Amino acid sequence: MFLPLQSKIPLNTVKTGRRPILTKSTSRSGPMKKLTRRRFKMTDSDKKPYYEVQAFRPDNIPKQRSLLRAALSSACSRLMPWGSTQQTASMKIFEDCTPKSMRFWEEVAKEKEAKKANGTYVPAIFEGVDLHNKCDNECFRFAPLPFTSQFWLVLLLFSKVSSIILSPLALITHLIAIHASHLSWQKVTTELLLGFYPIFMGIPLLLWLISHTVVNHFPRLWFRPPKGPEWELNRKTGLVTIFDYKRHRKEGVIDEFIAPFYEFDAYMTTTNNRHGPTYGLLLQHRYEDRKINFHMLMSADDFQQRPCAL
Repeated sequence: MFLPLQSKIPLNTVKTGRRPILTKSTSRSGPMKKLTRRRFKMTDSDKKPYYEVQAFRPDNIPKQRSLLRAALSSACSRLMPWGSTQQTASMKIFEDCTPKSMRFWEEVAKEKEAKKANGTYVPAIFEGVDLHNKCDNECFRFAPLPFTSQFWLVLLLFSKVSSIILSPLALITHLIAIHASHLSWQKVTTELLLGFYPIFMGIPLLLWLISHTVVNHFPRLWFRPPKGPEWELNRKTGLVTIFDYKRHRKEGVIDEFIAPFYEFDAYMTTTNNRHGPTYGLLLQHRYEDRKINFHMLMSADDFQQRPCAL
């Protein structure tokens, strides 16, 4: 789960401001190593701890109040036990963030800085738009694109996959029709081109062409920045923030529900279909009807380990 980084500095070093220094000394029997400590003056930044009081620590969880609301239905979800957390991550993260892709983006950043220094850099379209997303070692803030922007992306993916899958099926159907018909292959082909292909293949190909053109050549037509984040996990403060936009359209107000991370329970959700069960993960507040569904980060999967590693 979402755990804070553990400090590698000994406790007495933090309190006294001493830093261990490994030095070498020489004696009659040869070189020797000894550990000495030097005292440094502590600054204000050293006195103030990085993590705040409410930051989550698995070994120091405050005593919880009794449950005030009913737990989620056990038929579709299962409460994950507290404790025994590990520094793990989903394999999807390692599959996406390969060393090759990381080196590529490092080169892109270097070229960008070089062009800025030379005064030849031309900003890309929508480069300065605030997407309200943030993901680093301190904060994870998630903000999905609006429905209209997601619609064009989903349409592009769906039409492309449909065209690729239906093309061999259409060819097989064409050959079967020629073999089974008593008419000549020219006549069968003509009838299929006039009646079968325009519906079976024409619609997916047309949608693919339209969505590809809009997404790749007319970004101002489909792209809209998100109005704000949906939720935020902050490991420095130990707080979880859920943003509510019910009053945003009429009053221009974004409500925020803020609670410590240890007041949330993790549930593994189970959805059954004809292919078998699929598993997801969500965080449910123990005392309020507030939850975070991670389905936008990772779609439902038939492996239980992947939601647990998130």
